[in-house]
Order: sequence, then structure tokens, then C-alpha cells
Amino acid sequence: MSVEDLVRDSAHFLNVQSVLQHAAVASLACTGPRTIGPDRKPQRLEIKQDMSAILPAVEETRAAVQTVTTLEPTMELIDACVFPDIDAINASIVKRELAEECKRSVRMQLKEIKERQQSVFIGLHASQRETEQQELLINSHVRRKENEKLLQQQAEQLAKRELELQQRDQLALLKQNNQKLLLLIIEAVSRCHNRFCSKYEAVTKLLLTLDKESVQACATINVELRDLGQMFDQLVGKIKNGNCEQPELSCVFTAEQYCQSLDKLEDNLHQQLTEQEQELLKKAKQQAEEEKQRILEAEQLRQQRQEEQKQQEQKQQEQKQQEQKQQELEAQQKATADTAAAAAAAAQEVRPVDPIASAAASGGISTSYVHPTRLAFYNEIIALYQSKVDAVKPLQTDEAWKKYRTNCQRTINVPLNAITASSPQHLTNNFDKLYNFFAGQPVRTTDGSTITINDHPLARDYCILLMAKKFVSQTDTAISSNPQAAFPFASVINSFWKLLPDFGNIFLAYMYKESPYLVPYVIPQQPDQTPEQYLKTMGYRLSDTNELEKPDMFLKRQTGIARLYAAVIITPGRKADGPTHAFGLEEAWRWLTHIMLVKPLPDICATMIMEMLQTLGFELWRAYGQNFLKLLVYIQTIYIPQLAAYDEGGPKTRLEMLLSKFLRERQIPQAVGVLPPGFWTQQYNMSAFESSAVAGHLWQRMTEAERNPYIRIAHKFKYVFKSRNQKVNWVLRKLRQVVADGNLQMHCMCVLASKMTAWNERIMSKVCDLDGNSSKDSEDD
Repeated sequence: MSVEDLVRDSAHFLNVQSVLQHAAVASLACTGPRTIGPDRKPQRLEIKQDMSAILPAVEETRAAVQTVTTLEPTMELIDACVFPDIDAINASIVKRELAEECKRSVRMQLKEIKERQQSVFIGLHASQRETEQQELLINSHVRRKENEKLLQQQAEQLAKRELELQQRDQLALLKQNNQKLLLLIIEAVSRCHNRFCSKYEAVTKLLLTLDKESVQACATINVELRDLGQMFDQLVGKIKNGNCEQPELSCVFTAEQYCQSLDKLEDNLHQQLTEQEQELLKKAKQQAEEEKQRILEAEQLRQQRQEEQKQQEQKQQEQKQQEQKQQELEAQQKATADTAAAAAAAAQEVRPVDPIASAAASGGISTSYVHPTRLAFYNEIIALYQSKVDAVKPLQTDEAWKKYRTNCQRTINVPLNAITASSPQHLTNNFDKLYNFFAGQPVRTTDGSTITINDHPLARDYCILLMAKKFVSQTDTAISSNPQAAFPFASVINSFWKLLPDFGNIFLAYMYKESPYLVPYVIPQQPDQTPEQYLKTMGYRLSDTNELEKPDMFLKRQTGIARLYAAVIITPGRKADGPTHAFGLEEAWRWLTHIMLVKPLPDICATMIMEMLQTLGFELWRAYGQNFLKLLVYIQTIYIPQLAAYDEGGPKTRLEMLLSKFLRERQIPQAVGVLPPGFWTQQYNMSAFESSAVAGHLWQRMTEAERNPYIRIAHKFKYVFKSRNQKVNWVLRKLRQVVADGNLQMHCMCVLASKMTAWNERIMSKVCDLDGNSSKDSEDD
């Protein structure tokens, strides 16, 4: 039986005893028997006595209670209601509290006992574990020591074996190295011996060829040569009879020393011989100088005679020059008297001075050099050019008009050099400056004066020649370095060609003079022409020091000329000035077909064809289609093999690669920098709405390859679109704000969608409509 059970039983017994005591006291105080029914009010005793009389009664009741516990149960209790004993109640309460405290103390003691037991058990387990771990550690240490001993023994054994193997390998390597060294020493000595023998033989042959006097002078060298030969033979004998196991490198050094000493002997021998030869030469020079003096004296006499003859010829030339000056003065007076008649006569008399035209006029040129139709066209252009040049000579040679000529040059050069495709306004401004001058409007010069093209009757032709030459000269400066610059120049050239037809022909004349391959015309060499003169007629230039132009510079300049020629063919001028092209795409087709018929030349023909295809190929493919494709196949299969017989350089291979690329991809990209069709829109007298409608139609018809150049140009400019319609501007502004803030909220998108759907169809109908209804719709908006 546990302690808890004892505590529980004692507490139960105390409770029962206190209950019985309370019941006994209650029974004594009751006045009558208890019946079933409602409770009656207790009949309280009237306490009229003093407390001194009550206390004995209480003591009697206590004694009675004690006796009640000993009475039998048959004893009748008195039914009366009295007050319970307060001390007894307090005693019972104290007992209860003491019992509870006893229980608590017992429980606490039990808990402490359990905790002590648990701590003892834990300590025992921990000590057991520690002992086990110590035993394991001791065992592991023992095992490690045993393993280390085994490993050390194995390592010692392996090291011994490796040392033995290494010693064996080293001994074998030493033997091999000794053998190799011996072989190398023998080979080196043999090479030195061969060189020594060859030198020895050469020296002995040289000594044998000498005279007796020279041999006596070289007696010491002969003795040294013998000694060296004997010493080298002794060295070779030592090596043959020596120990092969212990080779010596000193043998090689000694052999090399013998060779070097032999070289020195040879050098000394050559020095002595050269000294002897120098002495002989000195004697010969003295004799030669004496002869030269005699010859110089004779030449001086001849020069004196020639100078006298030159003086006489100079006098005669001066007289002839004076006569020519007088004739020129008379001719100038006649020309100034009637300039108009002279110009007309010069225009009627076709006198081409060009050697190309003179050779062509003889009629002996084969079709392998130029086609007859192209030759006729070339002669016509050159004749017109020559007539203009002859007519302008009086103005060019007159010193009184020198200032006027310089002002005309500045008036043309300044706007012409500023031509670019930066903006339509910039291009039109420069064009208007040039055209206003040719229209007769006064132009203010840098010195404050004003000039017009009507100040001199020959000024118009002179300025046309000057402007055409200036346009052609741009191929050397601007176009050769920047290919895109050819297109704005070509647009201005076409505009002037429509306004001034003679300008176009003179421009072609300058182009043909710089590059006859544009005709195409392969000029044959004349019998009386030098190579420099012939190359000059073919387009080469001579520098100020009469040096011929280098081939790479020549090809670079020719590519610039071909690029400008091709740009003139495809670039339209101002629409208000006449038809779109004065020199159309058929000229490019004609050139490509005719160059296949002429004799191919190295480098230049391949370069010109490649430049034309890169610039014009897109437009030719779009215009001629399958015929142009057939022409490309003909060039690749027939013309390239013909060209290979004359040309194997870089231009020919680049042309082959370009043709194979075009035929493989079945398309040719458009040249970069081509002016768009609406570049001169401001000169069309069109409204902004009409120009946008035309641009929309053209954009829809364009292919992706056609659109790419315009897209690339658009990326370079920061353009902000603004419409005349306030709704469009509001939507675009909201879109920019949303994209800039990065807040693509649903309500913003819904508002934009609702506003855009209201008028999207009307705007698209206006953009696509080219009729007169568009103006009414714009008024309604």
C-alpha cells in the first residue's frame, strides 16, 4: 500500500468523524421529529441568560456528543435547531488544510525522489556511453597505428623498388646519352672535317692558280695551311682510336677552331690578293684618267658648238612666238567683234579634237571595241561638247572678264558642294540657288557686287560647262568615299537635265571623257601613241610630276563615276520640272548588253559591271524580270569565262561571288541611300493629306526589301507625329504617357480602346481615299 492511499484513507476517516459530530449537535438542538413536507422555521430559543450560563451548557453538549458516539443507533434524537460549534468548524477546516498540505508535501517528495532516480539513471547511461566511446577511440587509435605501420612498410618497399628502377633507367639513359653524344661529336667533327677539306681544297686551288711572284708572297700562308691539315688529321685519328664510352666535347671545339683558323687564312689570302689587285687597279686608273682628260677636252669643244647652235634656235623661236602673238591678237579682235556669229559657226562645224573621236571617225574600229550605234552617240556628244568649248574660248582667254569668271565659279561651287539628302528643304534651297542664277536673277557676290548670267553672251554656255564639270568632279571627293552621296547629286542633275537639255549632254561628255567604259568603248591604241598617252585616253590621270595614276586609285575613281552614272539613271528629279527621268532605265539595260559584246579588259570591266549591278540591279530586276535573270545567267556562264582569259584578279572573283549570291537568293537588295519617291513632295504642290495618302498606297505595295531602307532611315530620326485631328493627338499623347510610365493598367487601355474604335474606320478610309471626298471628311472632323 502506497503513501497516497494512506493519506486518502486518513482524510476520509477525519471527514466522516467530523460529519458525525455535526449531526449529533444538530440532533440535540432539534425541537421535534422531521417529517416529509415543507421546512418549518426553526424555533429559536430565547436567550435571556447571560453568557456565563450558556458556556456550561456548551460544554455539556460537547460531552454529550462524545457520549453519542458510544450510544446505540436506537437512540432517539431530539428535533431542535441550535447553533453549531465554531471551534469545531475551524478545527475541521484546519484539519482539511493540514491534510492537503500533507498531500502536497508527500507529492513533492515523491517528485523529488523520481527526479533523483531519473538523474541517477541518466548519469549511469552517460558513464556507460563514455566508457564505450573511450574504448572505441582506443581501438581506433590502435588500428590506425597498425595501418600506418603497414603503410610505412609498403611505402618503403615501393620506394626501394622505384629507386632501383630509377637507377636502372638512369644507367640506361647515361649509356644512351653517351652513345648519342659520341655520335653527335663524330657527326660534328665530320661536318667540320668536310668544311675544312672543302676550304682546304679551295685554298690550294687558289694557290695553284697564282703566279710565282704571288706564291712567294704567300709562302707563310702555305706553311700554316700544311700545319692545320696535319693537326686536323691527328684529331680525327684520336677520335677513331679513342674510348667511345667517355666522349669529349673538346674535340668538337678544337675542330671548330681549326676551321676558323682556316677561314682566317683564307681571308688573309684574299686580302693580300686584293691588295695586289688594288695596286694594279691604281695603275690602270691612272691610265684611264689620262684618257678621260683627253675625252673631256674633246667634249667641251662639242658642247661649245652645241650651245652656239641652241642660241641660234632660240632666237628663231622667239621670232616665231612674236608672230603667233600678233596673229592671236588679231583673232581675238575678230572674235569679240562678232561673238554670236562665231558661236553659231562653231556649233555648225563639228571638229572633235579628242583622239578617241578621231580614231572612230576613221571608220576602222571593230565591233569588239565599240558598237556602231554607241559610237555614233558618243561622237554626237563629243561634238556638242567640243563646239561649246570652242565657243567659250573668247570668254576664258579675256583677262578683262577674269573677275566675272571667278564670281561665276563661286556662285556655282558653293551651293553645289552643299548638296546633301539631309532634308528636302535643304536640297531645294541649294537647287533654287543654282536654278535662279541660270534663270537670269541677280546674285550677290562676296565683294558686295551683283552678277547675272546675262552679263556676257557666252556666260550661259560657260556656266553649263563649269557646272557639269563640277558635278563629275564630285566622284573623286564625295561619292568615292560616301556612296550614298551620289543620289542627291543625281536628283539635281536630272532636274537640270529636264530644264536645260544641253546640260545633260555636256554632263555625259564629261563622264565619257573620264570613263569611256560608260559608252562602252574600249579604245584601241594608235600606232604613234606611247603607253602613257594611251592610258590617258583610257581614263588614267597624270600627276604634276608626270607620274601615272596607280591602278587602285584608278579603280576607286572609276567606281565613283559608275555609281554617279547609275544613280542618274534611277533617281528621279523634280516632278514639277517635267518627266520623271530624262535618262531612263533603258540606258542601264543598253549598257549591260553592249559591254558583253566588247573586248573584256582586266579589273576595270568586272569593277564597272559589279558597281552597276549593285546600284541598278533592284530596279532592273523589277522592270525586266525574267529577261534580266537570263542576262545574269549569261554573264555567269559565258562572259565570266571570257573574262577569265584576261583577268584573274580580285574584281573578277568578287563579281563571281556577287552573281552567285543574286542567283541563289533570287533577289537583289536595293542600294542604300536611294531617295524615296516623295522626297521632292514640297515641290509637287500637294497637301499634307494627299502626300500621306500617296505614301500609304506606295507603302502597301512595297515588299519587305523595299521598306528596309526607309525603316533604317526612320530609326536615325527622332520624329514625333502630330495630326490635325485633336482626337488623334489625344490618343497618341496618352499612349506615350502610358508607355513612358510603364503602367499598362486596364482602365487606361479600355479608355484608349473605346476612343480609338469610335473613329478608326473613318481615319483609315481617309488615308486610303484619293478622291475629293477626303476634303469633306476633314472638314467634318
